[in-house]
Amino acid sequence: MMKYGQFVTIPKGCLLGVVMAVQICILLTWVSVSQAQETLPSGLNRDFAPSGFLSDTIVKDQFTGLALGGVDPLSYFVDGQPELGKPEHDLTFSGALWWFSNIGNRAAFEDAPEIYMPQFGGYGAMAVARAGLAEGRPQIWLLQDDRLLLFHSHANRVAWQQNPVELMEKAQAQWPLLIKRLVP
Repeated sequence: MMKYGQFVTIPKGCLLGVVMAVQICILLTWVSVSQAQETLPSGLNRDFAPSGFLSDTIVKDQFTGLALGGVDPLSYFVDGQPELGKPEHDLTFSGALWWFSNIGNRAAFEDAPEIYMPQFGGYGAMAVARAGLAEGRPQIWLLQDDRLLLFHSHANRVAWQQNPVELMEKAQAQWPLLIKRLVP
């Protein structure tokens, strides 16, 4: 009988077979993922976030309902960088839970949420401009015309900065159409 922590010796021929089987499984998984990415429905880009169905007009954690991963939305404007809010200064707005670092930031958000909320509900601005949906990441952001934009990747942020005015126009035109495609 084997005891916990005891090693098993595998004959060389068997070990080679196990290694080959693992390599084949990895290869088949890679091929099926690659094929799935090639056959995405039109309108969904390869940056599509794999965390589940996109169903809300505001990106939020599917378990907690927390928007921006708990980052205070005013911190981008006030501090020039994302700062984690505090649960004791929370606010439920538009179906999402928002955290703020202080009561003043919470009050400012309540007075003008359209200014401080991320544009396009927190979906990646570049993806929206391309008629797709990808969750924006709170740590990849940009302030443009006093509005907060999130991006799914650093590459998307850099690409956006090459032509921000035209891309903003495209994203603003696409957003109302994309909202209709979200799963209720």
